[in-house]
Amino acid sequence: MARKNRGHRSLGEMISTVCFYGVGLAFIFEGLQRQADGVASWEYILLFVAGGANLLGGARFIIADLIYHMRGDG
Repeated sequence: MARKNRGHRSLGEMISTVCFYGVGLAFIFEGLQRQADGVASWEYILLFVAGGANLLGGARFIIADLIYHMRGDG
């Protein structure tokens, strides 16, 4: 069950958001490096997917707020 939009986030939520963004960017940069090194395409594609998933994880509150407003709940 989704909770209602609130004005502030806890310290733990902020730390996990920063971690999601940091790890996501690290995966993407590693994928770019492996692509430049000429490794098998599946390796860097999976790194890009993992990086994108982490970036989406970091944006989870933004995504939840967008869905909340699109539904007309807010």
